[in-house]
Amino acid sequence: MEPSKDTPTPKIKVRRPRQPKSETSNRKDKTIKIKLTAKGGNHYDPDDRLVGSDEEDPEAAIEEQLVFRVPEGDMCNKLHEYVKKREIPQDIALHFRDNRKGYFVFDGKQYDAQIVDLPTIIESQKTYDSKQFYKVADISQMLLVDPASGSEPFIPHGNARLDTDPNSFPHGLTPPLKHVRQRRFRKKLSKRAIEEVEREVERLLEIDATAEDVQYEVVDNREFENEQESDAGTQDIDIDDSEDEIESDDEDLAAAIDREMDDDDDDDDDKEDDDEDEDEDESEEDEDEDDEGEAQTSEIEQKRQEIAEIKQAIQRKTRDLSTAPNAMLKARFETDINNLKKSLTLKEAHLAELNEKEKEK
Repeated sequence: MEPSKDTPTPKIKVRRPRQPKSETSNRKDKTIKIKLTAKGGNHYDPDDRLVGSDEEDPEAAIEEQLVFRVPEGDMCNKLHEYVKKREIPQDIALHFRDNRKGYFVFDGKQYDAQIVDLPTIIESQKTYDSKQFYKVADISQMLLVDPASGSEPFIPHGNARLDTDPNSFPHGLTPPLKHVRQRRFRKKLSKRAIEEVEREVERLLEIDATAEDVQYEVVDNREFENEQESDAGTQDIDIDDSEDEIESDDEDLAAAIDREMDDDDDDDDDKEDDDEDEDEDESEEDEDEDDEGEAQTSEIEQKRQEIAEIKQAIQRKTRDLSTAPNAMLKARFETDINNLKKSLTLKEAHLAELNEKEKEK
């Protein structure tokens, strides 16, 4: 019997039995990354770390560090060796009495220690391949060990006038940062202090403007420059003899000037005596004229002696000027010669006046 064409042919589907899936085929390959985070309270920006974008690069954990400073000597050398070998003996210990102070035990001796605040922040970095460096800490404190052991409390050395906080260390870690807290990080002046200084300057200027008699002293800077050049040690010359001569010449010059002032006073007295003698008798006038003539003659001789002394002093100063070892002494001799020449001019003019009076008589 043949089926009719209109009757549909049944289809048979054969299904395979389901096999249980293994756990390995169901698991996907995933890379597990562990990210270390900082402890609570330590505000740290992850962008600050110098970590590369490569996933294979390790990530450095943020650490808490401080500087451990011990005195130079055997202790320092031994600690360096222990750190290099990474073998710390058991007799080395560090104990704290409070948050700041404690003691350090080394070779059976006890040393006082204290944590101090540094004036700067030191960045600490770490490397795994000697190529890339990762920031791991900001160091702002130092554990300072007292060089001497004993029962006395440890007090860090500092300037009591400048340091108000005993826990603040005045210096940095390197020699150029000595007293850096006072030199670089000193307190700025307030606006009130600046205004007070300005008001004081204005007050002084107003007082100066109302002054009746003002005296100015001009100082030549070349003298200070010459002193600095001579103190530089370019020439080792003994100038004790020259200085002795300068002092003696200055004394002679001062004596000559004093005599000149006395002579001027005598001249004024003589003029006053002449005015008073006009009302006296003729006999008294003759006697006064004789006395005045004798005094004038002696004065002329004295002027001549003073002129001769000044000329000798000028010659001596000129010789010293030609043999002066440095510019400072030369400038000193030139000044002395100019003063002597001025005094000589005055003496000669006065002597000429006395000679004219003598001729008139």
